[in-house]
Amino acid sequence: MALLKHGISIGIERYGDDDFFVAFKAIGTLTHHDYEMMVPVLESALTGVKDPDIFALVDVTELDGLELQAAWDDLKLGVKHIRHFEKIAIVGKTTLQEVLAKLANWFTPAEVRFFVDNGDAVAWLKD
Repeated sequence: MALLKHGISIGIERYGDDDFFVAFKAIGTLTHHDYEMMVPVLESALTGVKDPDIFALVDVTELDGLELQAAWDDLKLGVKHIRHFEKIAIVGKTTLQEVLAKLANWFTPAEVRFFVDNGDAVAWLKD
């Protein structure tokens, strides 16, 4: 029996009262259940913060895809916090991921950039 590894790991660091550095790592094909596990962690960290500023590092180097419900969950999360994201650094390895990152700039007020190197992405977020 082969086990299919998938999920979203999340790390949250808080700077001052309102600034959050959030690191996401997506692995395998994401499911609705993966979002059911991750979203409460993020929401709990933001509880009680009136207007958080989120700087996100999204590692998709091991992402194989999303189920349709997971894509919907991702969209809902983005819409809910659309004005809170300041910068989103996407670390990936394919041309498609780079194109999707560039398209994301059209749909969010956050600045979104694609990187192949994690260190470069973190430096840009902290700049």
